[in-house]
Amino acid sequence: MLAKIKQTYRELGAADTVLYMLDKALVKLTFNRLLIHKYYITRQPVSAIASVPPTKALDIEIKQLANDDPTLSTMDRPAAILQQRYAQGGHCFAAFKKEQFAGNLWLNFDEYQEDEVRCRYVLQPTGHAAWDYDVFVMPKYRFSYVFAKLWDKANSVMTGRGISYVYSRINYYNVGSLQSHKRLGSKIYGAVYFINIGSVQLMFSRHFKPFLKLSTNQAEFPALYIRDNPSNE
Repeated sequence: MLAKIKQTYRELGAADTVLYMLDKALVKLTFNRLLIHKYYITRQPVSAIASVPPTKALDIEIKQLANDDPTLSTMDRPAAILQQRYAQGGHCFAAFKKEQFAGNLWLNFDEYQEDEVRCRYVLQPTGHAAWDYDVFVMPKYRFSYVFAKLWDKANSVMTGRGISYVYSRINYYNVGSLQSHKRLGSKIYGAVYFINIGSVQLMFSRHFKPFLKLSTNQAEFPALYIRDNPSNE
């Protein structure tokens, strides 16, 4: 147990380790009724320069999937969630290596509705930013060019739309994802917290507005405004 705590401390630091331990304890004590979420909001510049040379990875193809593409059924996500993403303006890009599904990446422009808590991330000013999420590469392809090719395609699409930055939210304890985004040039832009007790949700942040929002309606998805210059800059 002590070894696990030390490892968590090394990976997360003191503050996030305390939050992680508190969250785990409260989940058990309240039988999963009280949940604490902390997300880092990251931002990275969109690049017009491909990272994979045109002579490399010729056996990898990137396609944008329509909402009725049969490839969607191979993804480890409920069909209803995937269709909800399309209804909210989601764009899905899939990688195929030698015609076999190898990974995917999703983009939304200007706005994204969270599927883990009740929140809509609204990117401002309109038309200048995108939101990436659910970036996934099949385990056997994680040391190939699949990840890089997916991002090259995403960057190409965003460049064509005049997008300057792409944002994402990452669970504070997901060290691997934070490091992957960092290698792409991403930086932590701010943080937002959610405390959920049954149908009651408290959202708060010192970086993005509204700084504090209480909601009790399960159908309510309050907006969180991600601006070019957050309040801490």
